[in-house]
Amino acid sequence: MKRVIPVLLIVMMIIPYAGAVPILDASTKFLLEGREYMETTQQLSLSLIALTSSYPAVENLTIGDIDYFVDALLARQNPDGGWGYYEDSVSNVVDTSYAVIALKKALSLYEGNKRSLVFKAVERGIGFLVDSYNGNGWGYVPETLTEFYPTAMAVWALGENGYSKSNPRIQSAIEYLEGAEHYGLREGEALALKLLAYHAVGYTPSGLVEKAWGLVNSPNITVKERAFLTYALLVYEGLTFETAKLLTTLEELKEKNESFVYWANKPGGLVQREVFVTSALATWTFAKVSGGLEAGLKTPFEASCSELEKVQNEDGGWPYIPGFSSTDRATYYALKALKKCYFMDESIGKGLEWVKGRIDKNMEIALSKGELYPPYVYNLLTLLEFNLVNESEKAEHIAFIKSLKKGDGKWGDFLGLQPYDTALAIKALLALGVSPQDEDIVKAKEWLLSFPTDGWGTVVMTKYFTRFFPSEVSTTVEVLEALEPLVTKDDVEKHLNWLLSQRTEDGGWPNIRRSYIAGVLMYQGAPTVELTIRATEVLHAFGIDYRQETLQWLLPKKRNNLWGSSVVDSALAALYFSTFEELPKPVNLYEVIRALPEGNFKILYTFGREKVALSVRDSLNMLFETNMTAEGFKELGEGNYIVLADLAEFDLSKYNPYIELKVDEENVYLNGKDYKRDSTMIIAPGKTGTGYLLFVLYPRGLDSAVKVFFTSNIVKYLNGVACVVTYEDKNQNGIVELEELEAEFVR
Repeated sequence: MKRVIPVLLIVMMIIPYAGAVPILDASTKFLLEGREYMETTQQLSLSLIALTSSYPAVENLTIGDIDYFVDALLARQNPDGGWGYYEDSVSNVVDTSYAVIALKKALSLYEGNKRSLVFKAVERGIGFLVDSYNGNGWGYVPETLTEFYPTAMAVWALGENGYSKSNPRIQSAIEYLEGAEHYGLREGEALALKLLAYHAVGYTPSGLVEKAWGLVNSPNITVKERAFLTYALLVYEGLTFETAKLLTTLEELKEKNESFVYWANKPGGLVQREVFVTSALATWTFAKVSGGLEAGLKTPFEASCSELEKVQNEDGGWPYIPGFSSTDRATYYALKALKKCYFMDESIGKGLEWVKGRIDKNMEIALSKGELYPPYVYNLLTLLEFNLVNESEKAEHIAFIKSLKKGDGKWGDFLGLQPYDTALAIKALLALGVSPQDEDIVKAKEWLLSFPTDGWGTVVMTKYFTRFFPSEVSTTVEVLEALEPLVTKDDVEKHLNWLLSQRTEDGGWPNIRRSYIAGVLMYQGAPTVELTIRATEVLHAFGIDYRQETLQWLLPKKRNNLWGSSVVDSALAALYFSTFEELPKPVNLYEVIRALPEGNFKILYTFGREKVALSVRDSLNMLFETNMTAEGFKELGEGNYIVLADLAEFDLSKYNPYIELKVDEENVYLNGKDYKRDSTMIIAPGKTGTGYLLFVLYPRGLDSAVKVFFTSNIVKYLNGVACVVTYEDKNQNGIVELEELEAEFVR
């Protein structure tokens, strides 16, 4: 029989809130304080989920605290493997699903005998769910008609334990859920359950996320629905400015006590307000955010490795541009990079199988063309990189490459002898173990060194004339890479000087820096990641060191989770990063925000920003219960600072090498993406040798927008390498409102 929550707990709930305890600490404390008054399996299960999720982030939360909930669930499991609504009640699908999900999440915290007990309980619970399947979905108890709530819960629980959308039971259940009515559940709760169930089994819902957004912003939902939907949207979309707004709303709905916080549904009898279930859902939501925020940013090398794996095509190869067909060259560089990342993993194995399936076909194309076909060379170099060519095969490839030459030590295409093709041939032959003193390699070297041009480019040769087109960085780098084991710096001095002349003011290399016709500038090239890294490395091989400068140039070039604009760019970046013993550690916005309460920050402002600075000071002091001061900017001394300034007043790269900020009269560019200057505020973290920096950069016209932004709780959830906030007066009333601010967290 359900107990009535005692008067003592009611009194505790209405004592005024006084402490400045972090929300996750305070909400987990409420669940622990109320554990003896939890009667239902759902209350215990959701509380266990919330506490397990909070465990890494809440300092005073112990395994012993979690043991109470685990032991309570283990004790009330019925002989048939299921759980009932109360202890000793008949097993049902809904409560069994809650218990299975909760215990599975707690499993990772245990070792030894306790882990074995929990694992066996989960397995028995899964057995009950599988046996309760009725051929279409699940009813509340075995051998009853299919209903929405038990079916959604069973799909979710089984999905958390490895069942996928391809399982026949899951397929059938999804078909039912797509058209079923959610009798007995409010719409928000039913929608959140569907989203989490579908996510667990890997099924992509159509339109449900959009529907959840519409519903979560509705004034008619309960606090319980809001907490559940906020968690589901975080699962699907992660921490964004819009989900951060949901978190601030949820935080504002908390109810307070002297040392803990809790959430409850709309006023009514205390039991009917579902304080434990609603509080557990809200705590779980904040735990998810805390876990995501606490995770440090990956180093550029780690980030490059993981992103390269993500853009691998299903066929095993890599495209030049993500989403397109696999190419041999991109696959070569991707696999070469991943070899630095991992000893061997599934993506490398799949990639090598793709290359093995390509090389014979590309050899046939080379033979039919009568020229060295670059995709074949990249296939060969890939297999040689992984020691997958035996001695007899090497001999065959050597003979094949030599059979394609256009003259002694010269290779080319339909235009004639080409430096690029000859350089590829040298690379391939040397990789195959051919001696540098080989006649063809010697003649190839002599021919390339005989060029009258500075640098190398395309050549057109006929029996009547030879024309040298303007030198290109891509061809010059290819030739210098090939010649590097064969020549001295003096041998290629003029070509190295030409390559240096192509370096742009910002420290990168384009294919051609400038092109003139009759003295008129016709073209100015843009630097690329690939050419900049390759030029830097080949210059370094000849004793000219720009590696550190190129590293600083490269760090902010992350685009859509890849470095540069192509897979080749990103692979070369990974290879480049791997050569540094120590890379600058990324600083995350949240890392700086987390330091605000205890960091003794001082607010500095440049001319004309005093009133905004004082408003920001007051807001942050209230939000974090600090005692910050504000004063005009003179210098960045020792300590931690928040700096309010114009978009163009500071060079952020000095304080954060992962940020590239450029400003012109109309636009501001952050890491290559452009925004309108007059409506954009940038919040960016930084570091000096002695402390943290938080830059708040904005035009004077956004004074009110800055004030509004910093009065919101959203500040507590800032994340990423920067936050870009834009303002539009949507209702044309001249008053800045939080809803008129849009933002993105730059990753």
